[in-house]
Amino acid sequence: MKLLINLAILLTTVITAGCQPKIETIDLTSLLHEMVDRDQITRFPENGYKCLQASSYNRESVSPDKPGWFADSDGIGYIRIEENNGQKEWVIMEDNGPGVITKIWAVCFYYGLNDTTGANIKFYLDGNPEPVINTNFFALVKGQDFVKAPFADESTRAGNLYFPIPYAKSCKITMDKKSFYNIINYRKYPKGTAVKTFTMEEFEEIADVRKKIAKQLNTLPSSKGKNIEKSQRLEKGEAIHIELPEGNGAVQQLEIKINKSMDIGQALRSTVLIGEFDGTESIWCPLGDFFNNVGKIQPFDMWERSVKEDGTMICRWMMPYQSSGKITLKNLWDSPVQLSVKVITDDYKWDENSMHFYASWRMDPPTPTFPLFDWNFLSAEGRGVVVGDEWTVLNPRQGWWGEGDEKIYIDEDFNTNFPSHFGTGTEDYYGWAGGKVPTPADQFSKPFLGNIIVGNPRSMGYNVCTRTRSLDAIPFQKRIQFDVESSCGTRQRWHFLQYAQTTFWYSAPGVSYNRKPMPEMASMKLPSLEELQLKVKEAKEEQYIVDGALEAEILKVSKKSNLVVENHDKIAVWGEMSNGAMKNIWFEKPGDFSEIKISEQFENSKIKLCAAVGKTCGKFDIYVNGQLKTSQDLYSNHGGMTNPYIDLGENEPIDNAFVIKFVLKDSNDKANKVKEKYALGIDFFLLENDFMKR
Repeated sequence: MKLLINLAILLTTVITAGCQPKIETIDLTSLLHEMVDRDQITRFPENGYKCLQASSYNRESVSPDKPGWFADSDGIGYIRIEENNGQKEWVIMEDNGPGVITKIWAVCFYYGLNDTTGANIKFYLDGNPEPVINTNFFALVKGQDFVKAPFADESTRAGNLYFPIPYAKSCKITMDKKSFYNIINYRKYPKGTAVKTFTMEEFEEIADVRKKIAKQLNTLPSSKGKNIEKSQRLEKGEAIHIELPEGNGAVQQLEIKINKSMDIGQALRSTVLIGEFDGTESIWCPLGDFFNNVGKIQPFDMWERSVKEDGTMICRWMMPYQSSGKITLKNLWDSPVQLSVKVITDDYKWDENSMHFYASWRMDPPTPTFPLFDWNFLSAEGRGVVVGDEWTVLNPRQGWWGEGDEKIYIDEDFNTNFPSHFGTGTEDYYGWAGGKVPTPADQFSKPFLGNIIVGNPRSMGYNVCTRTRSLDAIPFQKRIQFDVESSCGTRQRWHFLQYAQTTFWYSAPGVSYNRKPMPEMASMKLPSLEELQLKVKEAKEEQYIVDGALEAEILKVSKKSNLVVENHDKIAVWGEMSNGAMKNIWFEKPGDFSEIKISEQFENSKIKLCAAVGKTCGKFDIYVNGQLKTSQDLYSNHGGMTNPYIDLGENEPIDNAFVIKFVLKDSNDKANKVKEKYALGIDFFLLENDFMKR
């Protein structure tokens, strides 16, 4: 009897052990294979990791309900400064517990366009006092160090590292010079997850694996399975429908070509791709926006999407379904469109972690660039994973259009009212960098990043950026809100941009989200540059605007003494103010001061300002970055504006900013106090530099 009992116990133990999930160690090999596993991205991650982000965003941004939420100068943030071996280091990322660095972006100039050497970056793993990686930051992200392309590569004035850096216990990343623009994405695994910490020895040992995955990333997937092909001329309102094989299956590849159209730009916008899986319509997106081609055919190659020279558009994202699926192309425009479509399908094992593929699209009427606000890409409730996005901006003028930071809230972030992902600028999010006005020479496509279309000349017209997420995909268990600041270099109520945007994501059945079909937007005439320019011109002519003015009223006071207040009283002036408003600041005693910071400045600039003069205005010493530039008595018996403008000379930016400081010196004997205070009214600044000439 005792023997039988022992055998039963042993059998029970074996059966129980066999039912437990297999615990695998996460290491370089498994992570590299995951980068190219098209099936795995369709399944919600079982290990429950969170995708988090560290960046150099401006720490003045603390809450959407407080001043500073849209603060620029996003290249200066860091966690703390510490001393190691007698040298200062700036901590830019820190995490306790098992995790993986999945992506690092850095601008590849350092506090000015002329310094392309920058700082060294150091990785301290598992509490080791010696860094496992200590190398030049720019060389690392550009693929010029031990990690080579496609795992690290140069884009436009920037670099992106995609090679994973796993750690079992902790990770700390530092720079040996003051922090400058950087974004670090990383996975944080639940406590107890088995992760093998990165070593250079293992990096060398898996050379064959690295070579294999690199070849796959550079070769693009070639799908096999059942081919379904159709070709049809679509009149307005007509559609091609492709019913997919019944049962567990997945679209492995989708190829579409517009064979003939009188207006290819309009056809790309008004031909809509629709995907329905298991009774749920999860894809509704204009064909051009889905493939980063807005206004024209622009060839490119990325890991999951390509457009060929002949206009063939290829999607390699897997689109699984449990029992049924349908792909539809519908023409919403007045003119006919001739289309050919090929869908490649294959078997797929649907399980409890499987998800449907979504492509959700949004387009708005022209958007004013001031006041600033967060423009929503996607809000969803349920369980899913964000795997990419596309951003289209129609820019009415030569100049920069995308200063805004991404802000992505995931699950618990809604309790703290602060996003897990807070970025440093739109071009930074898409893997390149500003510093110069972009031109078509800045177009590129990499496996996971693309600056597909740049307006000509100098970003005027349509601009299209895109990003695919691999190991940096963002899972959400309950809820996500994905915002990007609507912000550009021209922040005026009369200046407009035209936005359209697509988010690519997977989600479990039952998700709810805020992006519904927009046939009225897709079917309208494709917005043109000339139409947007006319709207800007009409809005600008409604009020007096000084050309090139940086309006002071939109800038905030960055620092002031205690007795200085804003909007203490009205500053009376005769005549018009540029944009109809001014910055209104009041000072009480000599020595009182106020500072205004003009950020995102990368080169020497000649600065002038226009200020109010009047009976209540004081005498001021005016400094730029700590240097006294002029003393100005702003008293006048007749209220008005300074003419000529106050010349502050040529100035060199410090930490990519000009800090303009106004110190009350004294007052004219004839000046009148208002409730014990003297006025300073600033209408606008003028900055002259070579930015637009490059």
